[in-house]
Amino acid sequence: MYYFLIKIYGIVQGVGFRPFIARLFAGFRGSVKNCGSYVTVLLCYDEKIYIHMRREKESSQNVNGTRELTDKSIDNIEEPIDCKSKLIECIREQAPERAEIVDIQIEKISKQEFKKLLSLDIPEKGEEGKDFFIAISPEKKPADEPVFIPPDLAICDDCARELYDPSNRRYLHPFINCTQCGPRLTIIDSLPYDRPRTSMHKFPMCPSCEKEYTTLSDRRYDAQPVCCNDCGPVVYFLKNVPNQPTDSESVENNNKFDASSRNVAIIQDREIQQTNDKCNDYKVLSRNGDAITQARAALINGKIIAVKGIGGFHLYCDATNEKAVEELRKRKGRPAKPFAVMAHDMATVGAVCEIEYEEQEDLLTGHRKPIVLLKKRTSDVLKAATEKEDDSFELDDEPKSQTSNQPGIAYSVAPGNPSLGVMLPYAPLQLLLFSYPDGLDEKMPQVLVATSANRSGGVICRTEEEVEKTLGNVCDGILSHDREILTRADDSVVDFSEGKPYMIRRSRGYAPLPVTVESDFTHGDVLAFGGELKNTFCIGKGRLLYPSSYIGDLSDVNSDKALEETADRFLRMLDAHPSVVVCDLHPRYRSRACAESYVKNNQGTKLIEVQHHYAHVLSVMAENHFYKKVIGVAYDGTGYGDDGTIWGGEIFLCDLNGCERKWHISPFIFSGGDVAAREGFRVALSMLFDKYENTQDICDIIDSLGLCDVKYVKPLKVMHDRMMNSVMSTSCGRLFDAVSAVLGICRSQSFEGEASMGLQFAAERYLERHKIFETGINKGDASSGSLCEKQVRQEEHADSEMYRKNNVSREENSSGEIHSTAELFYRIVDEKLGGKDSEELAYFFHKELARITVDEAVRIREESGCDTVALSGGCFQNTLLLALTKAGLEEKGFTVLTAHEVPPNDGGISLGQCLKGMHDLRKDIFERKDKVCV
Repeated sequence: MYYFLIKIYGIVQGVGFRPFIARLFAGFRGSVKNCGSYVTVLLCYDEKIYIHMRREKESSQNVNGTRELTDKSIDNIEEPIDCKSKLIECIREQAPERAEIVDIQIEKISKQEFKKLLSLDIPEKGEEGKDFFIAISPEKKPADEPVFIPPDLAICDDCARELYDPSNRRYLHPFINCTQCGPRLTIIDSLPYDRPRTSMHKFPMCPSCEKEYTTLSDRRYDAQPVCCNDCGPVVYFLKNVPNQPTDSESVENNNKFDASSRNVAIIQDREIQQTNDKCNDYKVLSRNGDAITQARAALINGKIIAVKGIGGFHLYCDATNEKAVEELRKRKGRPAKPFAVMAHDMATVGAVCEIEYEEQEDLLTGHRKPIVLLKKRTSDVLKAATEKEDDSFELDDEPKSQTSNQPGIAYSVAPGNPSLGVMLPYAPLQLLLFSYPDGLDEKMPQVLVATSANRSGGVICRTEEEVEKTLGNVCDGILSHDREILTRADDSVVDFSEGKPYMIRRSRGYAPLPVTVESDFTHGDVLAFGGELKNTFCIGKGRLLYPSSYIGDLSDVNSDKALEETADRFLRMLDAHPSVVVCDLHPRYRSRACAESYVKNNQGTKLIEVQHHYAHVLSVMAENHFYKKVIGVAYDGTGYGDDGTIWGGEIFLCDLNGCERKWHISPFIFSGGDVAAREGFRVALSMLFDKYENTQDICDIIDSLGLCDVKYVKPLKVMHDRMMNSVMSTSCGRLFDAVSAVLGICRSQSFEGEASMGLQFAAERYLERHKIFETGINKGDASSGSLCEKQVRQEEHADSEMYRKNNVSREENSSGEIHSTAELFYRIVDEKLGGKDSEELAYFFHKELARITVDEAVRIREESGCDTVALSGGCFQNTLLLALTKAGLEEKGFTVLTAHEVPPNDGGISLGQCLKGMHDLRKDIFERKDKVCV
């Protein structure tokens, strides 16, 4: 007989881990309990009894997503010396699918200590009298132990089946969940993760749910958000009816669909739980089944509705209805930025997009279900519809959407974009919108626009009151419910690079999973406030760095408040007490103001500034667990430089102690501030001013290129020459904008990155033409190699053709015929004036920028001996630039570090800031110790 104290670290809350342990060791003496965010197991263990017990159960049914132990996995548990390792192996191999085990520590204890510890554990309700029981979690976790907060989980296959099973008591229940799925982070108020500490504490379990919750063999054993139609939250539909009568004159009784006719428990008299919303202009029309039917009818009729999800509200409309999508763009003030869509199932996804990699489907159907960027099928584009819009929220005789047999996507969903951001329903309410027994399924669109309910780029709405204040004139109605969202979590977005997932936005399903660092960073807590755009924050505690869910662009006091409130909640959940706060170097960033406010209100905290692009490089270093010297390449839009100018195209030689700027994009004068950031032709003009003194020559070039109206030349020339409202810049993003404008691809952009995206798409179209004609490589053919390998093969012919047309040999070019990005820009202007194809020149720009980057890295290696390069910054969201640069570096023998789990854009810099803060905190402590010793 052996007595063990076992600690299991990782994502072991909210995934059915305690029930799994209770079943695993049923028949023995002991207990299991949550301790903050790890699990503690007390076990009185006998190998022989265990083997006999498991043989008796070897034919038992698979329960709770675990795999039953087999004789093969435990027959070798015979000797005490092997006992610990075998227990660790069995726990890891049989753990629930959603669990992520970071570490298992097993300590052998005495019989007396076992009895003492076990006597302190109090069984949860329903566990009394069991030899092995689930114990009540302590109110506070032990000090200095790591914390793991579970992310939200998409609906599992078992719950999806039960949702549509008329014989199941949760038939059509919009909040069905179990230990393997459902909300987690977004409903947690504090740890340990137990129902009283979540927003589900307002919904007492009915006797049936409580029985499942306390039955060891049940899939919902210890499932904290468990509920049903009798005791769960209530769905309701609100219509935008300003100055209309209130509840007493609701149109609830006028619905054509009779919800009571279904075989499902309908809650008619339950009061909606208050969530502090004050929606003066939205009145409840219907609840439960009627509400879902009204929402579906609205979508069929071309309406725009807000729908409350797991981590915030979405705006939905029929993605096959051009008029509806155009109206959404008009109301939201979003003329061109692509919308994400939600498809009913994988069959629908396959009808509108190409699945190039198996892992794309795995992500779409897995337990996270992010938005995945997929290549559109060319046959899915519809021309603008001309149907007349109807004001009804009930079903018309002739719906205005495509049927399920015609899942074509309206052109305005992602205009001019070869890709489409697609996700599958991850919440049961979303599934019910697509399929519901109300007779509307055949008319219901199978693809919906599902964009975040926010002003473009801003913070996602969490409450109905926020929807009304922010988007009151955007949506025609709201499908909501009374389960409160405590923490915002926008949808995660994933692209693919070299056949591997490449994170663009890390939020729902991923946050706040931590990044581990080396053990000697454990000298205090750090809070990093991130950047201004695509804001996230990051908390460092112990060996773990916790990047937050996506906050959004910080544009007003509401976004500042969202950042501060979410950071406060995370600090409380993690029991973190920062002694160091990190912010961006920019003196006017709102994130910096939030950091300064925190330091002011928390005495004893120290503020550290980290330069924006250095933080980009540090982020990649943190993700790759690389802490030595690197050549850091940071290409993005803008960031405040050490010299007070605007940086954005930088190559550093850096480590955790600091960075040295070794190269940068050719400086240019950036005039006009935010206006110039939107109008790439202004940057192009500024660069032309640097080369041509004669204004007439510039006007002639502008006229030939169609760059802009000549009326801009004189005032912009004055601003340029006198440095009025101007600053020197080395921004790679603005260089992309200038080239895009010169080539006539995008001269004025309506959203960040529009011009550079257009330039990438043009380059890829050139490669596509070349590939089809010359190599015959099919893009979806996995056997033809990785994206990077394909592009390297494609580019060889493209290079020779380009150089032949320009009368330049490869040897001359590789020796540095184009020495700088300024020379590259002027070369492209000359080639375009000479009649060269814009798509060909777009590819040439990518290729030459990658070559220049590689050449500079080689030069820095010769000086420093450093042979590792880290690539980061928003420009490396451009997978073509990434592939070309990475291939060129690897060909020269470099080790290349890139982001994958954390975005390369500004959404990742808080991680880099946090790593720097942890390092400086350690360094400061060591230096103070050295002074004391002296």
